[in-house]
Amino acid sequence: MRQIFPPQTSKITLRFKRHEAEGRQDVLLNCCDHDPGGLNISEFLRSNLNDLARAVNWRANKLIIERFGLNYDFIEAQRLTWIENLHPDHNKPYVENYLKQFGARKVEANAMVVRPDAGRALCRSAILKYVPKSAPKKYRHRLDVQRELVRGHIARLMGEWGRP
Repeated sequence: MRQIFPPQTSKITLRFKRHEAEGRQDVLLNCCDHDPGGLNISEFLRSNLNDLARAVNWRANKLIIERFGLNYDFIEAQRLTWIENLHPDHNKPYVENYLKQFGARKVEANAMVVRPDAGRALCRSAILKYVPKSAPKKYRHRLDVQRELVRGHIARLMGEWGRP
């Protein structure tokens, strides 16, 4: 039986496939809740992506999947609020390990909104592990060059359009 996936799924996996074919290293950064599922989600992402990627004949084997942020040190340093968490899957090993280490509590990723500068710095440092600091400036420069070319073409066309 042929599986049909949502169009956005194909777009994501096609983008990874295209960049990999062009020799780039694909990276998927994820910042999740600090709870058993959030800490374990990177383990499931590759398998889930591979299930979806079959639709575009690609495998996520070379994809770097990295969880960043909302680790214990960040939570404590930013004094984010722990909330009580009675996890329904308490008998699974990854949940039991979490409970032993952190107790029946968690911090949701949206807790970072109260510390926007720290959250921004956290995201920036995760990105800069894979992208040079100069990349945004180089990208803006390339974009500016293309914009000027388009403006020139528009001006020329408008000039031609206004002539009898």
